Amino acid sequence: MKIKILNDNCVPFKKHQFDAGWDVRANKDTIWRPGETINVGLGIAVRIPEGCVGYVFPRSSIGVKTPLRMSNSVGVIDCGYTGEIHACYTNMSDYSYEVKEGDRIAQLVVQKIELPGIEFVDELEETERGCGGFGSTGND
Repeated sequence: MKIKILNDNCVPFKKHQFDAGWDVRANKDTIWRPGETINVGLGIAVRIPEGCVGYVFPRSSIGVKTPLRMSNSVGVIDCGYTGEIHACYTNMSDYSYEVKEGDRIAQLVVQKIELPGIEFVDELEETERGCGGFGSTGND
């Protein structure tokens, strides 16, 4: 995978050899006011290989040690996108929260995917589950 560094303080890395994702960093100092949502650049652009997708997830420590929550749950980077990668966070607290340039705020995971064609139909085949949705498997 090709990575273009846009900010020298934002070089992604893996702490351990078999980590699934690369830690990625904020490209500038950012202060979130209470309830504010900000889309933070990560100081890199990538060329995701064809047949793969990039996912931007929050680092686990963000959810445990900060009031920030990723606004879109996960960022999806298609292989054709080559602009700067971003992470969008909302401050869920009643106080301001600051991230400094170079702080590790997300992780980039790249995964192979299937790219099936689609067929439009009037009906779908019956399955055991059918249209049973949320809570359909019980409370066990």
